[in-house]
Amino acid sequence: MMTLLIALGVQILGSPPQAGGIPIRTVADWSVEVGPGTVTLDGREITLARGETLVVEPPERRSIRDEAHPALPLFRPKAGGWLKGSRLEKLITVECTATGLLLPETVRVKAQASEGPVLSRGSDYEMDEFWGTIGRLEGGRIGEGIPVRIDYDYTPCRLDSVVVGPEGKVSLVRGTPGVGSIEPPRLAPGETAIANLWIPGPIPKLTAENLFPIERVESPPVAPVAERLLPKTLEKLRAGNEVTIVAWGDSVTDGGGVEKNPELRYQNQFAKALQERFPKAAIRMLTAGWGGQHSRGYMEAPPEGAKVFARDVLEPKPDLVTIEFVNDAYLSEEQTQGHYRKIKDILEANGSEIILITPHLVRPDWMAVTTMKFDEDPRPYVKGLYRFAKENGVALADGSRRWCELWRQGIPYVTLEANSINHPDARGHALFAEALMELFPE
Repeated sequence: MMTLLIALGVQILGSPPQAGGIPIRTVADWSVEVGPGTVTLDGREITLARGETLVVEPPERRSIRDEAHPALPLFRPKAGGWLKGSRLEKLITVECTATGLLLPETVRVKAQASEGPVLSRGSDYEMDEFWGTIGRLEGGRIGEGIPVRIDYDYTPCRLDSVVVGPEGKVSLVRGTPGVGSIEPPRLAPGETAIANLWIPGPIPKLTAENLFPIERVESPPVAPVAERLLPKTLEKLRAGNEVTIVAWGDSVTDGGGVEKNPELRYQNQFAKALQERFPKAAIRMLTAGWGGQHSRGYMEAPPEGAKVFARDVLEPKPDLVTIEFVNDAYLSEEQTQGHYRKIKDILEANGSEIILITPHLVRPDWMAVTTMKFDEDPRPYVKGLYRFAKENGVALADGSRRWCELWRQGIPYVTLEANSINHPDARGHALFAEALMELFPE
């Protein structure tokens, strides 16, 4: 289910690189000044001859009263925060809860009956303030299967846009507050967004980290490498033969973030696009995904288990294996060399060609970064994948690069995490599919 990741040895990032686009800066707690400056976006050159000051709406505080919980589980202090107890409903994202949005001092747990007492934290129940989960305590007044009501306040996230209308007027468009995957607001015809403002819950004021000017991002073209590194697969695609692909990975490959829509998984988006590019081929896409597991764990799993490497990855005799393991981010750069050399030898001996996929970005504290504005992935594992692919002639789909470009497009990358932690939404899965497709010629 949940991808469990602790990225070790990550360089802590402080000051971000210089942003492009039209300058934007804070001038008060909830005011920003945009411009002067010039940027070309969507084929439109926008020039602000002078600075424009805009007032931003502070975070919205929402009050929930008498939220019914049919029962509370025992509080599990040693479990992951999202698993410690019952989840407060308004904080629920895909699979877990949005973090840091609960105002813990407002929580009141009450007996279900209207005249019931207010229960006591520490003796009747306990909670994880950061994750917004609550469980009963042994010996307290909340018995097994006893319903309760809970009051609490929380502050949702929001992404606003600074836009320039068709007549050149600058204005602020408020985004829709929510938890989990957050999108910028829809714009009216003729409007062009020049910056986004990230409001991540109950912050006291805006800082530079909340400001995301949009600049024209032109990634350097990637020359297709399939002719050189995936020749057998490409030959079959061009000949209109059957091509078997195994997408091997962790919870992301298993559909994390888009569980209810299998067609949005990156590998299925990739298979569809590949089929459109090579319409005569018969593409067979198989998935070998294991949530919460890393590649070594998958390879070493017992043969009687639900997930078996030999059965899931090797027995189909795939022409191509794509490898996505954000859970391998615990590996150092050097460890990545040795471990992936073993993987390469096994897969190639089985007759498969390989594409390595650099992983997406996960919540900043799990990556030990203090900013979402960086152009290069700081994780040693990702550097190890780059190095291994280059030194061993292995194709690499650079999903990480696309995630690192998001901030220059005005998008805080965490807004693409469906579960607010580490599972990409449909937009995030699409970035992987695009990275895979750029390896193949038109």
